Amino acid sequence: MTLKPMSAGYLHLNLSTEATQSMNKSSEDMHSITSKLQNYLEFISNLGFKGADCSEPALEMIKSWGHPPLPVNESLADIENELTKCRKCRLADHGPPGVMGAGSPGVRVMFVGGWPEPEDESSGKPYSGKAGELLGRIIQAMDLTRADVYITHALKCRPPQNYQPKTGEIKTCCGFARREIHVVKPNVIFALGEAAAYALLEEESAWEKLRGRFHYYHDIPVMPTFSPEHLLADPSAKRETWDNIKQVLKKIKEL
Repeated sequence: MTLKPMSAGYLHLNLSTEATQSMNKSSEDMHSITSKLQNYLEFISNLGFKGADCSEPALEMIKSWGHPPLPVNESLADIENELTKCRKCRLADHGPPGVMGAGSPGVRVMFVGGWPEPEDESSGKPYSGKAGELLGRIIQAMDLTRADVYITHALKCRPPQNYQPKTGEIKTCCGFARREIHVVKPNVIFALGEAAAYALLEEESAWEKLRGRFHYYHDIPVMPTFSPEHLLADPSAKRETWDNIKQVLKKIKEL
């Protein structure tokens, strides 16, 4: 018995037929999905549903659903007391206790940096070194003093050799900063650098897309901008940072 090879025309016809059948099935599946979706939307509409709030504050609230509830009636002293005993991640095993934020509840502006510098660990206060001096000048340029703001870090312990912290370490440690925000209740937050922005916003967007525009953390406007550490290494970024600061000053007047 001799088998004849299939002609190119037959093969083309066969593939075309299969492709057409596949497209028809996909169209039927899509029609079924849209039909079911339409029926469901009509059903919830009849129940009185008026639509979903997709504003940035609403989306930020949805993100927070995966986090443990924040303590009620907690003070900054309570947070600091727990921080001194913290051993939740390996960062706490490489140096002194974590560095608590500095400032008082009720201030309008809060600065959240990435992690402490060696000078911060020595003094026990955030932004104590050269980066802190630059941050002080920024605060002064805003016609404020350190007493008018709250300063903290997303990560309370400095990574060994300043290695890039892992996502799990950031998520574990930034709970302290979130609790500080809950107690301080600022009107606006500066996220100084990538680590601080990712910790607060949990955004997967590139840093270039996050930086320089407002986002929200629990209805609080957050402005991601360059950190003082970055500005010391790249002074050319100061102009863009100042533009971000002016946006914040304008936002404060509107609130």
